[in-house]
Amino acid sequence: MMGAPLRYGLIGGLFFIVGLIVYLPASLVTGWVAGATDLRFDGVTGTALDGKAAYVSLPDGGINNVDWAIRPASLLLARLSADVSADTDLSGIKAELTHTLLGNNYIRDLDGDASIGWLARMAGYTFVPAAGRIALSIDTLDLDDEGQVLGLVGRVNVTNTRYELLQPPIDLGQFQADLSRTDNDTLRASLVDSQGPLALTGAVDLVKQSRYKLDVRLRARAGADERLARILTQLGQTDDAGWYHITERGRL
Repeated sequence: MMGAPLRYGLIGGLFFIVGLIVYLPASLVTGWVAGATDLRFDGVTGTALDGKAAYVSLPDGGINNVDWAIRPASLLLARLSADVSADTDLSGIKAELTHTLLGNNYIRDLDGDASIGWLARMAGYTFVPAAGRIALSIDTLDLDDEGQVLGLVGRVNVTNTRYELLQPPIDLGQFQADLSRTDNDTLRASLVDSQGPLALTGAVDLVKQSRYKLDVRLRARAGADERLARILTQLGQTDDAGWYHITERGRL
């Protein structure tokens, strides 16, 4: 049987360790992260469990007002779970993030929106010919320690979409796609709805996150800008129903 002094010593040591974690300054932890990654943190306040960074610098951009609240109970399960939120150029984004000792990462209930241009800059693209709003609703996104996607369930809505290589810009409409991971290691965006001047249907596949396959049909709806119809004629001939077909394969 454990003696009282040893028992009380262990309890005291446990509370001491918990206290260190609870009151550890967030600036100290973000300093460790910055030393091991390409991330840089400015304006850090709060503690390791409940903190905020006014700005986080990424390799191709930056994010304002990143807040996190770690769930202490998750530490007892040898994992780190936190509720995280950040600003975008439109409103913001939030999600529940979990990291395990085995290196797996689980993202749940990711919701938010941003402009096409803002997201493109975060991905390292300096220019895209389209503008609009992208709203994400991701139920599940599972990643291994190398960033490979193990599971994906979600939806993306693109609204107020415009083609901006001509002035004034050409309105394209709004589109909705379901996101999933199929059994053959393929990430798929299946177009399930389109409204407005451009009718669009089909799917985009990303195979092993290196090869893509595009298979879509599109056409201008009645009342669309005449310039849109002229641009689409560059895609070739239509089928009997007036659809233009685009089928393309390649590597990223």
